[in-house]
Amino acid sequence: MQTYTLVVDLEIDLYGDRKDPTPYNSSNQLAAIGYMRIDIDEQPVIVWPDDLGGLESFRSHLQNAQYLVAHNAKFDLSWLREMGFECEGKVIDTMINQYVLNRAVRNPLSLSALAEHYGVTEKLSTLGDAIDAGKNFSDLDREVGSQYLVHDIKATAEIYQKQKEQFEDSEGVSLVPVRDLMCEFCSVLTDIERSGMAIDIDVLNKVDQDYQKEQEELQSYLKRKTHELMGDTEVNLSSPEQMSEVVYSCKLVNKNKWKEIMNIGTDERGKPKRRPKLSLAEFKQSLNLCFKRSYKTKALQCPSCQGRGHFFKMKKSGEQFKKPTKCPACDGKGFIYQDLNERAGLNIKPSVALAAAGGFKTDKLTLSALLNRAGDPDSRKFLESIVRLSAIETYRSSFIEGIKKGIKDDALLHANFNQCITATGRLSSSNPNLQNMPKGRLFPVRQAFVSRFDEGELIEIDYSQLEFRVAGTLARDSKIKQEVENGFDVHAYTAQVLTAHGEPTERGPAKSSTFRPLYGGTSGTPAQMAYFQEFFGKYRGIFDWHTQLQEQAIRTGRVVTATGRQFDFPGCYRNSQGNASAKTQIVNYPVQSVATAEIVPLGVILLCRKITELELQSRVINTVHDSVLIDTHPDEIDIIKDIGPACLLEAQTEAHKRFGLDEFIPLDVEMSKGKNWMEQEDFA
Repeated sequence: MQTYTLVVDLEIDLYGDRKDPTPYNSSNQLAAIGYMRIDIDEQPVIVWPDDLGGLESFRSHLQNAQYLVAHNAKFDLSWLREMGFECEGKVIDTMINQYVLNRAVRNPLSLSALAEHYGVTEKLSTLGDAIDAGKNFSDLDREVGSQYLVHDIKATAEIYQKQKEQFEDSEGVSLVPVRDLMCEFCSVLTDIERSGMAIDIDVLNKVDQDYQKEQEELQSYLKRKTHELMGDTEVNLSSPEQMSEVVYSCKLVNKNKWKEIMNIGTDERGKPKRRPKLSLAEFKQSLNLCFKRSYKTKALQCPSCQGRGHFFKMKKSGEQFKKPTKCPACDGKGFIYQDLNERAGLNIKPSVALAAAGGFKTDKLTLSALLNRAGDPDSRKFLESIVRLSAIETYRSSFIEGIKKGIKDDALLHANFNQCITATGRLSSSNPNLQNMPKGRLFPVRQAFVSRFDEGELIEIDYSQLEFRVAGTLARDSKIKQEVENGFDVHAYTAQVLTAHGEPTERGPAKSSTFRPLYGGTSGTPAQMAYFQEFFGKYRGIFDWHTQLQEQAIRTGRVVTATGRQFDFPGCYRNSQGNASAKTQIVNYPVQSVATAEIVPLGVILLCRKITELELQSRVINTVHDSVLIDTHPDEIDIIKDIGPACLLEAQTEAHKRFGLDEFIPLDVEMSKGKNWMEQEDFA
C-alpha cells in the first residue's frame, strides 16, 4: 500500500463563547475540513459537513496516512476524535516543529507568522480578511471559503517541508527525537483534555462563599488598619507606589533621580540593570535626595470650596456659569490633608536590593520575606493579611471562576494544556491554569475535584525529588547519588543550615530554599548566603556542571541538553562577577526540560498506552509538573496501583532508549488516593 503524508486543517463555527473553540461546547459546529496528500502530488480537497461521501473519503485517507501534519494539531485532533475520526499515523505539528527550532527564543508561532518567516509561495490569508467580525466561516460563500482553506493547507504543507530541511541541518545534534516526543505527547494530551475532570459544583460554591467571607473580613481589617497607620491619607493598597509608602514610611518625590541613582531599568540587551553597590552612608544620602518622610494626616475641610470640591465661576455679567469648576486647592476632594507630627506606616527599613521604580518592592514574595523584619505582631498581621488577600483574590478569579467557566455541557472541566508557551517545554495550562494551583491540604478548591465514577478514587502519583535527581544525573554528582540511595532528607538538612546561621526554619518552609542554588537562584539573607556556600561545597558536581554550562553558553551562545534539546542565548557574555549574563536560565533550563518536558511526558505516554492496552475505564485527567492525576474506577484501583508507578519509573529507561540519557541516579515515586484531589492519603 502506498504511504503518504496528509495535511489537515479544520474550520469551526462558534455560536457561543467565541473564545472557546473547543468541541466540548455543543454550540460550536464543524464548518469545513481541508486536506491534501503530499508526497504524491495531490491538490487540496475541501469537504463540507453535508457532503457525506466526502467525509467518508476523508476518513479513509486519515486512516491510511503514515503522517498527519497540522498547525496546532491538538485543536484539529480534538475535533476529529470528538467526531469519530481516528488517525493511525504519526502526528506532526508545525507549531511544535517551530517551537523546537526556535531553541527557546520567543518568536511568534502562528501560521501566518510562520508563512511570513519561511516566505511560502502560497499567500496566506487571514479569516479577518474574508469575513466580518462576529460572523462564522459558514457565512462565507463556499467558493471564498474554499479558497481560504486551500491557502492555509498549501501554506502548512510548504512550511512543513521547509521545517524538515531545518531539522536536517541542526549542527550535528538531532532535534528530531525531542520533536517526536512533543508531537506524541500532543496526541496524548488531546485525550487527557477530552477526558475532562469531574467537579462537585456544590463544594466549589461552598469554597467560594467561604473565600468571599474571608475576603470581606480582610478588606475591612486592612481598611481599618491602614487608617491607623496613615491617618486620613487615602491609600490604594493595590498601588505598588502607595503600598511602598505604607511599608517603608517614606514617599518617593524624585522618581527620575531615584531611577538614575539605583540604575533602574533595562540595558541595551533588554536585561535588568544591576543595582549599584552603595555604602550605608551613600544609601542614606540617596534616600534624603529622593524621598520624604511620611506622616499621618488629618483631613480638613477645604477652605476654598467649603468642602464641596468645586465652585461656580461668575461671568462678567454677574451670571453664574452652568458647569462647576473643580477646586484646585483640594483637587476636587473637598478637603485637604494636614500632616500630624507622627510617623506613618510600618517604618520597615528598606535596602538597595528592594529598590523599585515607584519606591521599594511590595510584591507578595517581598512582603512575605519582610515578616521577620516587622517590628511587632500587629505589623506582621498587616503584612500577612495583604499577602492573604492577594492570594484569595487570585483563587476566586483565576481558579474558582475559571473552573466554573470551564465546565462544559457534559458537566466536565476540559482545561487546555499548552506545550509551546514556556521556554523549557514544561506544560502550562489555561481555562483554568491548573499548573499553578497551590498544593496541599490547605487549598480547599482541590476538594471540588472528584471522581466521575461512583465510589471511584482520584489517584495521584508524584515523582520524588525529580529535578534534584535529574540534576544529579546530568552533573554526575556522586554525593547526590549517595544521599538518594541512603534516603538522606535534603530538606531537613536545609532547615538545619539556615537555623544554624541565625534563620530558624523548619523542614516544610525550608523546601522553598533547598533547590534555589540548583536552579540558579540568588541568595538574599546572610543565612541563605551561608546555605549557598555549603550547597556548592557539598555538591561539587553540580557546581562544576554549572560552570561548564556557562562556559558553553558564553563560547557558543547555546546550551544543548543530554536529550538533544537546544537553548539559544544570543549575546551571552561574562559579567563583572565572572558569571554568564543569563546564568539563571542557563543552569535551570536543562534540568527543568529533561525532568518535566521529557521524563514526565514519557511516563504519561506509557501510562496512557497501558490503560488503553488493558481496556480500562480509568483515565489520566491531569499532569502538574512532576505529578500525574488518574480518575480511577473502583474496580481498577489495585490495577492502577500496580501499573501507575511502574509506567512512570519506566520513563527513565525509555529516556535512555530514545535519547541515550544516563540512568546514573534512579527515580522514585510516591502515590496517594482519595475521594477528591485535596483529601489524599498515602497507599498502605
